[in-house]
Amino acid sequence: MRHALLALLFVSGVLYAKTPEPPPGMVFIPGGEYKPLYAKEATPRTALALFMDAVQVTNAQFLGFVEAHPECRRTQLRSAQADSNYLKHWAGDLELGAKAPPQAPVTHVAWHAAQAYCQSQHKRLPTQDEWEFAARADAKKIDTSSDQAFLKLLLEWYSKPATSALESVQSGISNVHGVRGLHGLVCEWVHDFNNSMIVGDSRGDGSMERKLFCGAGSLLAADVSNYAAYMRFAFRSSLKGSYCVGSLGFRGAKSVKETPPAPATPQFTTIYDLPGEWRTQDDKLLTLDQLRGKPRIITMGFTSCKYACPRIIGDMKRIETELGADADKAAFVFFSFDTATDEPAQMKKAAGEQKLDLGRWTFAISDDETIRQLAVALQFKFATVEGFLTHSNLIAVLDADGNIVHREESLGADIAPTVTALKKLLPP
Repeated sequence: MRHALLALLFVSGVLYAKTPEPPPGMVFIPGGEYKPLYAKEATPRTALALFMDAVQVTNAQFLGFVEAHPECRRTQLRSAQADSNYLKHWAGDLELGAKAPPQAPVTHVAWHAAQAYCQSQHKRLPTQDEWEFAARADAKKIDTSSDQAFLKLLLEWYSKPATSALESVQSGISNVHGVRGLHGLVCEWVHDFNNSMIVGDSRGDGSMERKLFCGAGSLLAADVSNYAAYMRFAFRSSLKGSYCVGSLGFRGAKSVKETPPAPATPQFTTIYDLPGEWRTQDDKLLTLDQLRGKPRIITMGFTSCKYACPRIIGDMKRIETELGADADKAAFVFFSFDTATDEPAQMKKAAGEQKLDLGRWTFAISDDETIRQLAVALQFKFATVEGFLTHSNLIAVLDADGNIVHREESLGADIAPTVTALKKLLPP
């Protein structure tokens, strides 16, 4: 099965005398470069060496997980984390039933629950780069991304109608790495699914472009013949973290090089329940729980953005002006995802350039995982493509406990609905 792998491997800058021994149920995936689908002039990306589950997580395995973690049972998982379809094919909280064969891949599982399962196994979800790198292989070759016969097989699978009961995870076709079912059974969650944005560019002024992504014109396909890969990215682009889909499962991954364990995926009702520390423009630590107490208008972006973010801040300033004397009863927060640039000094400089009242406004930056958790909870998408940051558009109104009561995703939109939603929350 591993005849395409060498006994002596130089992978991601690490010299391996032999293939590292994977944990039980996992296989070794050597890292390397690959050309992604999603950029027109795509430079190669690097996928680091990792261990990946040989098969998807099954209904039986997930049942064992929810038995040990009651908070993740069908009737217990909070609605902020999963929609009403969570495990709907199961007969009950702790009963699989005829529609959920024990050895079939578990589906109807939200991203948050998939994360929690992997963490309980001391694993994580694979990244998009890791999954796509592994998925290029067939039974004989590591890279079949330009093999038209292989791509035809994938399209035939995508064209098949879904069935009510899935086959065993062991029925999936094994590739050269020993991974089964990357194609042919179900689609799979990846850790950074909200990096996928298959849309147009929102930098123009036309009204039809206002809900598109800033800078996303660079997300044109690099290989239009690889329509199967394009369909995967389009599917990921449509997902939200709470979605529970009958054709969507997951598998675990683990870095070859030991890394600190990720913080446990929390149970949360509002974003203010999310863990992690942020650092403000004044270089002070901030937890989301500290934002409770008054209505807030929030967004996500990066301060060096030249397109959508200044317009979003402009819309928020118009909201602030419209509130008049009541503006002191609310507050405004800009969460950055630009960990490379948005240090406190840069954020304070940006606030000064926008002439913002820092008695009302807060800018904040955190680590990648804390940012990811918030972005998924807010249904916000962001990515780095060809060296450029790109993101969706968002202004959200939160009540004093952090519940989202209103969203605006269009640039330059009428602020009246947002102001109306906010005024309902203001104390007399």
